[in-house]
Amino acid sequence: MSDHKPNSVPQPWHRRILVGFFALCAIVLVWDLFVQRDIHHPLEDLPVMYPFFGFFGIALLITLAKGLRRLTMRSEDYYDAE
Repeated sequence: MSDHKPNSVPQPWHRRILVGFFALCAIVLVWDLFVQRDIHHPLEDLPVMYPFFGFFGIALLITLAKGLRRLTMRSEDYYDAE
């Protein structure tokens, strides 16, 4: 039997995926410096506001989801307790 787990990324691809992800993040940050957009709020005038807003929004979403999981999680033997 092999060590490969179903739905996991093969070992040689881990670094490639991370490098690609961070390269994409860098491209988005640099691209945001050159894009002209309509400003409706003073915060929108800050450079790289949208990438930071997205990052912190997702980080907050993940943190809230972890807390909600603890609040709603049932015990492991919930369905076997009959």
